Amino acid sequence: MANLRDLLYGYGDGTIIEPSEFTVLNTNYTSVGNGGCCYLWTVPAGATRAVFEMWSGGGTGGGGCCCMQGGGAGGGGYSIRAVDVAAGQNIQICAAGTGCCGDYYTSISGCASWVCSQGGGGQGTWLSCLTGGYTNDRCVTCQYGGNCYTCCSMCYCCGGRNNCADFVIGGTGGNGHSTQFCHGGFHQYAGNGPMQAGPRLSLNGCCRYGGGAAWGLFPGGGGFSSSTGGGPCCCGGPGAGGLVYVLYY
Repeated sequence: MANLRDLLYGYGDGTIIEPSEFTVLNTNYTSVGNGGCCYLWTVPAGATRAVFEMWSGGGTGGGGCCCMQGGGAGGGGYSIRAVDVAAGQNIQICAAGTGCCGDYYTSISGCASWVCSQGGGGQGTWLSCLTGGYTNDRCVTCQYGGNCYTCCSMCYCCGGRNNCADFVIGGTGGNGHSTQFCHGGFHQYAGNGPMQAGPRLSLNGCCRYGGGAAWGLFPGGGGFSSSTGGGPCCCGGPGAGGLVYVLYY
């Protein structure tokens, strides 16, 4: 029977290789649409292998006007990629930014996280890019007619596509429980990022979400859509930013 250590990188020939690690992340909740956080990593001497784990950004909830309801946005995805590296190789690492504040006319999917080898150290170039979670687009048709007391239906998707990865987990899509009248039991679900508990359930009732109550949970959680019971139009909650965890030997 094989020993577990024989199946793990770094434990061959009776020698244990101690890995190093660092994290690039974006938890900026004070500025929406902030572009994320990027870091140019030059592979140090002695490193020959690196593992990149990525979480992409969550989708932004839809905006709304008088007496509109919407579901929560989808969470971002997760991927992992292990590659050979060499000293002097330059690798750009970007953790997804938080979403922008989405109005009624705009659909804003979550931002991507990505890792890009720019060459150096005798290595070539490559890109691994993980798409963000989807927002929920308002459909043209509504469930209860076309007046102010209408609850519009929504379209739901989930994100998490990746090119050049070893393993990918797609994000959880958002959803909502519609009702003709807000006090009749309306609530919504926002997708969280992979490896988080979820999905997240909103408060019930006729409420305009704002501030931290509407934002997606880090990393990669989707934001809540606005649900309005009269008054001015308001934005949906931005999705949370992303994270890239790097382990190298």
